[in-house]
Amino acid sequence: MGQAIQSQCEKLTDIQVSDFQAKDFDSNGISALIDFSSPDGFNVALKFCKENKIPFISGTTGLSDKNLKGLSAAKKIIPILIASNMSLGIANLKSAIEKYLISINTPVKCKIVEIHHTKKKDSPSGTAVEIIKFLENYHANKIDGLIDVESHRIGNIFGIHRVEFKSEEGITNFQHIASSRDVFAKGALKAARSINSMEIGEYSFADFLDKKL
Repeated sequence: MGQAIQSQCEKLTDIQVSDFQAKDFDSNGISALIDFSSPDGFNVALKFCKENKIPFISGTTGLSDKNLKGLSAAKKIIPILIASNMSLGIANLKSAIEKYLISINTPVKCKIVEIHHTKKKDSPSGTAVEIIKFLENYHANKIDGLIDVESHRIGNIFGIHRVEFKSEEGITNFQHIASSRDVFAKGALKAARSINSMEIGEYSFADFLDKKL
């Protein structure tokens, strides 16, 4: 993801990118720190942002209770965006699912299938977990039983998420396919442009979409 973000920055004239762990790094004038690393890397980046009062944007998945404990303290000091998926496509997927669930009267069975490259470590994916929370928190009354999740690691796939709803009438599918990491990099950079204008606290990617980034 770091390479994807650097590649996108090279196409822009108003954004410069630096490595906060570089010896000659100057934190003055930094608008935000973007983190797509690991749970350990997340802790290092979050600590740096908290100490230097820099807004924090993270798409790192597989976070533990220890990571979340640090996040709980930091969000009282700086604005923070935590999102397992920063693509407009997933936001639209969830919006379409919401409209569908509102329209039906009878609860349906739900299955989520997520497919990623073989180097992805966490399973199920952070995006799948995010969709599950979205369904359980806002539309639990429309889901019949537990949500089934299938995870597959195949080749170099950037990310496929399919949400299947099954009723006596048939099956309805919603799907998003990421063609490259650029979609996530673009979302993170759009958020970085405006996070300085946000109040201290924790935000979702949907909060930034509401600001029409």
